[in-house]
Amino acid sequence: MHDTTPGHRATRFTSMLTGDSAPLDLVTIRATVRRALQDRGPVLPRPEEVAELTAALRGHLQVMLEQALDCVGRLDRRTGPWHRWQTLIDRVRMDLARDAGPGLRSATCHMQELGRTARYLADCLDE
Repeated sequence: MHDTTPGHRATRFTSMLTGDSAPLDLVTIRATVRRALQDRGPVLPRPEEVAELTAALRGHLQVMLEQALDCVGRLDRRTGPWHRWQTLIDRVRMDLARDAGPGLRSATCHMQELGRTARYLADCLDE
């Protein structure tokens, strides 16, 4: 439980020590992923929708990345599960470092790539 005295601000470190980190909202994450990956046929989504979904996916991935780092930190280094989590963490970091590129088509492809990564990470964290 966090200290509620005036002027006290909980930090990520104190949350980790006390176990007070908020649970992942996997329902919202998966809904965002579904919107990003929905089949639109040959029609591209509106630029505003791509920007909105990309920003939401980036936020979800950042939150899930913290959870993934916590998971990998509890594993024995150099084991199979540790390597699988490290590979997934590296993938998330690469996707977050990449930009959408010029044009709506490349922005849409980037959004979909973030969506696929978020879907996979959410599934792994939900196990």
